[in-house]
Amino acid sequence: MTNKDEKIDVSFVMTVYNKEYYLPAVLEALLNQTGLKNPEFIFVDDVSKDRSVEIIREKTKNIKNVKIITKKKNQGISITINQGIELAQGEWVRMLDSDDVLPLDSTEKMIKLATKHQADIVYGYFKKTGLEPMELCHRKMPDEFDVDYNKDALRTVLKGRYTRMGQLIRREILQNAGGADTRVFIQDESIPLRAARLADGIIKIHAEVVLVPKETNNLSKNNVQLDHDRFLAHYYLLRDFYDSLDKDVAATVYLKALSANWKYVKKNLKAPYFTYDFIRYILAKLFKTQPNFKLLEKMANRFLALDNVLRPKP
Repeated sequence: MTNKDEKIDVSFVMTVYNKEYYLPAVLEALLNQTGLKNPEFIFVDDVSKDRSVEIIREKTKNIKNVKIITKKKNQGISITINQGIELAQGEWVRMLDSDDVLPLDSTEKMIKLATKHQADIVYGYFKKTGLEPMELCHRKMPDEFDVDYNKDALRTVLKGRYTRMGQLIRREILQNAGGADTRVFIQDESIPLRAARLADGIIKIHAEVVLVPKETNNLSKNNVQLDHDRFLAHYYLLRDFYDSLDKDVAATVYLKALSANWKYVKKNLKAPYFTYDFIRYILAKLFKTQPNFKLLEKMANRFLALDNVLRPKP
């Protein structure tokens, strides 16, 4: 149910798919986030075959502002996260995977920093702990940590690692950006790129805001999928918004796309160095060249022809 009399300060949006092993601990940490006035919790299940939805219903039955969306068709992470983002009503949105444990005070501290610096996006580190989920669900962040603020969100995202879930983004920015790119299966690359293009200010916290338990089955181990999605996220950003990007930004996005392409070629096609793929990447790195869209389209077609990757299902 949703309490319509109070303003929602933060919307938590979680995608769910067969994560019954993690959910008791993940929900314990999520539902006990400190310092929040009136949060809402949005769960979008992508047709789980285990007890995931049942566990969520059990754990949230006495919690206000809960929305549980069950779908009839499995569509993939990007489409599923967007369905949750569209429903969000809070001033802020914090997204998380259903195997991510949030330190109990992390959201509170992220909102305070965003308010202090008037920033639209807040990120922090994530840590792969290798521990059981229940060993993590009562942890907090350190009392002191370093913080970096940069007004130029997109340039900052392009320079650093901002690709894990758990970020805090102003709802208006995230919704206006369209959430994740639904042409790309994994949302980790496209959300920060698309949101940062519209954001005014970004904060990086030098402390863990996401704790990752021991992993049982994770897409981050599929390098072909990662290279495929990384390339397409940058390629589509260029194709959709090139005319509105500063030239140096466009050159950096182009370099990121060429880098993902070269990593794929080197690892999976066993290509030697000094192939055209490598030379184009090096030239773009040295001379900050503008995008060659014919070349990018050729690379995109090669990625889109792969049959060993997951893709969204509209």
